[in-house]
Amino acid sequence: MGFFSKVGLLSAAAAAAAVFYAQKRSQETGRDIVEVLGNLPAELKGSGAGWQEKLRLAVDAGKQAAAAKEAEIERQLGEPEEQSEPAQPADFVA
Repeated sequence: MGFFSKVGLLSAAAAAAAVFYAQKRSQETGRDIVEVLGNLPAELKGSGAGWQEKLRLAVDAGKQAAAAKEAEIERQLGEPEEQSEPAQPADFVA
């Protein structure tokens, strides 16, 4: 597949995604699909801001979970281990 074929496929996929998004937004808002397509950059920018906030919250939650797990591991490493019998070498039969 040549370069121009790949570019054409990517362009077609992007156009299909834009039309799909515009149809979805048109149904949600009741506006005409042409109006939605005309305002597409502004709408994508607005929805991007929402995704940025969700991403920030997810990263913060991940950091908190990692810190809690690290504290738990440090606590477990600080506890004295239970006394157990030393491991016996296994008898191997050839």
